[in-house]
Amino acid sequence: MNKKIALSVLASIVICNIQLYAETEQKELSTVNVDTQEIEDSTIGSKNVASAKEIKIFSSAELISPYKAISLEPGVDIRTNDPFGINITHKIRGKSDRNIGETLEGLPLKGIGPGGGLATMVDIENISCISVEKGAIKADSGFGYGSDNGMVDMKMKKPAGTFETTLKQSIGSDNFSKSYIRIDSGELYGKAKVFISGSLTEADKWKGEGKSPDRKNFEMGIASTSNQPVEWELYGIYNDQKSHNFKGLTYAQSKDLNTYRDLDYQTTNPASSDYYDYNKQDFQTYTLFGKLKIPVSSDSSISFRPYFLNDKGHSYSTNGTKVLDWIVDHNTYGGVVEYETKLSDATLKAGYWYQEDEPPGPPTSQKLREPSTLAFSSWSRLVGVKKNHTFNAPFLTYEQTFGNTVVEAGLKYLFLSSPTLITYNTTGIGDVSYEEALSQATNVRYSLPSHNYEVFLPNIGFTHFLDDSSSIKVSYGRNWNTLSYSGFSTSLSDDIAKKMWSALKPEESDNFDLGYTFEGDKFSFSSTLFYSLVKNVGGSFYDPVLNQTYAQNTAEAESYGLEIGTSYKLLPNLLLSAAATYNKYAFTTDIQSASTAYIACKGHQHPDVPKFFGNISAKYDFMGYKIAPILRYVGKRYVDTLGQYSVDSYYLVDLSINKEIALDDGHSLDLSLSATNLLDKKYLSTFSASEINIVPETTYTVGSPRAVFVSLQYKF
Repeated sequence: MNKKIALSVLASIVICNIQLYAETEQKELSTVNVDTQEIEDSTIGSKNVASAKEIKIFSSAELISPYKAISLEPGVDIRTNDPFGINITHKIRGKSDRNIGETLEGLPLKGIGPGGGLATMVDIENISCISVEKGAIKADSGFGYGSDNGMVDMKMKKPAGTFETTLKQSIGSDNFSKSYIRIDSGELYGKAKVFISGSLTEADKWKGEGKSPDRKNFEMGIASTSNQPVEWELYGIYNDQKSHNFKGLTYAQSKDLNTYRDLDYQTTNPASSDYYDYNKQDFQTYTLFGKLKIPVSSDSSISFRPYFLNDKGHSYSTNGTKVLDWIVDHNTYGGVVEYETKLSDATLKAGYWYQEDEPPGPPTSQKLREPSTLAFSSWSRLVGVKKNHTFNAPFLTYEQTFGNTVVEAGLKYLFLSSPTLITYNTTGIGDVSYEEALSQATNVRYSLPSHNYEVFLPNIGFTHFLDDSSSIKVSYGRNWNTLSYSGFSTSLSDDIAKKMWSALKPEESDNFDLGYTFEGDKFSFSSTLFYSLVKNVGGSFYDPVLNQTYAQNTAEAESYGLEIGTSYKLLPNLLLSAAATYNKYAFTTDIQSASTAYIACKGHQHPDVPKFFGNISAKYDFMGYKIAPILRYVGKRYVDTLGQYSVDSYYLVDLSINKEIALDDGHSLDLSLSATNLLDKKYLSTFSASEINIVPETTYTVGSPRAVFVSLQYKF
């Protein structure tokens, strides 16, 4: 990296307090290593945290991703298109993630593009906690490709202070198998702690032929010990993930799931492009990231968190009579430098974030191949990158307590530069590498220049404690999302492509939260009224004049609603919980497209955004068995912006059971059993409608049927 990376600071150190728990009928577990990180609640926006204990109870035996553990939070809409959590989408207050709004240790390692997401890049067993930020996002959070859809941050489980080995085997429906091992060295000569882990996971698709997933994962971490004045950590991840795609349904087929639920890519004719083995992904991801924190004085410190990631692989899909081969090989790197100091009873933080990444977003290298042999046919897209995507963001935060009131404020100023792209005519270029193809390309179709953008991101929040049990919170903050680069087809004319490119802008939203929280011995209750005014709404918009779906940032929208969460300890060993969300998310203007089309979408609910969703769950401790049933509900969703076509509401029942058994010499066994979609409900999980959509024809993804899993973990 040859860019200057200056000061930066964390306005809240996200704290994860993980407690390895276990009860048995006759004896308690021996002392275990406890990985402790601090987690501060935020006065700005709304924040929820799921600990390793909750991940274990609710994600249990089957999941690759820990997202199921946060799916019970109000305002969080998690949908899995397979039973294992590989193919997952999440919406927070109705806003889709687009592979953004995800961080690991606060770092935006994985961004826009195909391949496995950040949530499936890390083994769930190595996650200590996962936090969700909604509404306004703090200035020292939200690094990466945007924060308007909320932020989900995962924390690594640190190397243990004592030597221990963990073995885990999971099996289940659709020939699912996951084998996991982790070895912690304990403290080495009082200087460092190390862990290494590895896992092998595979399963058949729940419908059709093919694997989903076929995954190999290796992770390592090394960290300083607690007696060292300088705190440092370094982590590395290698993830090799293959999966066959699920075929979506048409609108007519989606209305008859009894007939078409199991419809998938055909398996008998390799000469056709819709053969199952031509619709798959194969990606390898490498990443390194770390932290160095140096005390400057008793009240001040400076820290540096660098990161690097490489994504490399292929995404194959049907493209008419051909097979589209999307080739990806791109790097992302950056860092956050932070300075923190305490002045009297106030905490001040200042910092700087820098990142540079190569496309995709938009795609730059795509080939068409012939079915049967996958022989090269032609280049579908060849785009040269003369300047990478860059982010620069200085930020400041402030926190102080005045009696019963906590005040937080922050400011981030983002400088964003889009890439410079050159689209080439590919006639005469053969089956060569991307780099060789660029060297042969001489006929430029059109160039899209880099644009610079500046986004001002202030926030402020107040929490007032009414008494020891209750508080009220009010906050405001501006969030943003990166440009929506999707849909730049080489079939567009030069004028239209350049007009669309120049019209792109970062999405911005002003977010307001008003909340009340009560925490009693047996009863807890929280409620949040939220409002978000969004401009430059980014997404894919269908243009009926051009008959194209492409990216725009021209719309305005608003989102408002109510989130409620509550729990009641009915018995000493029975906790009941519920969460409910109402969300109206609609455009406040009609849309003028890049052509002459005019779409009257004002006031209509966004596609695939339910107005109502929620869940009811229980945690019952029966003789040391943790039994956790969950009932989920997702309301009616519209397919098109005008509200003419819709998808029915649905409910699902999941069940998890977990039991820890203490053995001699501090060893332990952990048994988990889980069932997803226990009642085998037929439903549509999601669909790929664009933000502006006026037709019912899109791709509908069927939710997975009932699946059962069991896992056994042995720690010694």
